[in-house]
Amino acid sequence: MKRIICAVLAGALCVTAALSLSGCGCSRNNSEPGYTVEATEPDLRDGDFGYYVINKNELMITEYKGTDKTIEIPETYKDYTITSIGSFVFDSCEAESITMPDTIKSIGDYAFASSKNLKSIKLSKNLETLGSNSFFFCRNLEEIELPASIKYLGIYTFSGTGLKSVTIPESETLTEIDSYVFYQCSNLTEVTIPKTITKMEPNVFSDSKSPITVKGSSGSYAEEYVKEFGQDKENLNNLVFEAQ
Repeated sequence: MKRIICAVLAGALCVTAALSLSGCGCSRNNSEPGYTVEATEPDLRDGDFGYYVINKNELMITEYKGTDKTIEIPETYKDYTITSIGSFVFDSCEAESITMPDTIKSIGDYAFASSKNLKSIKLSKNLETLGSNSFFFCRNLEEIELPASIKYLGIYTFSGTGLKSVTIPESETLTEIDSYVFYQCSNLTEVTIPKTITKMEPNVFSDSKSPITVKGSSGSYAEEYVKEFGQDKENLNNLVFEAQ
């Protein structure tokens, strides 16, 4: 009997230890395996900004408490370079215009989501990753310039935004477009797809209401995509192709 009790207690301790090692992050979707652990409290603070120390050289912005209409994200703080923006940092912020330095390489999930007043944003020229739902429901965001450095667009990146036209940059580092990137973009009428894109999910433009002209090279994957999924009723697609 004692052996059984000891075995049960040992098992419980193992489970507790495993849970304690899994970490806690600020992501609202941290139930997924392999999720990124981020600091819940900033290591450093400077005015309205809070930072997590990534290493001896780099910082991640994990908090913004300001209410400014115009935000200029700093390039450095003390001896650190600011290289990333964490999840939810500017979620539902009041800003109309945001400028980020070219030191930023990654933007976390929901980083600017539901920022209803956001009209313009200048992305870093060295940006590599846009997390899922980065600009979800930014209804007044009508244009954005994606840098050639971009490697990944998360699901629902621009869903529900006010974007009217988008050009996907020609880049060897970005070859696929994930699910629902432009989901329910009711104002979107034109998207330019380069020949370097070789895979797109059928629901990239799902339920976007207005007809969308997909521009690309003749014989490209973009043309094949429109032929196959342009009028897909399951995803409520309404796409037409225009050769450039």
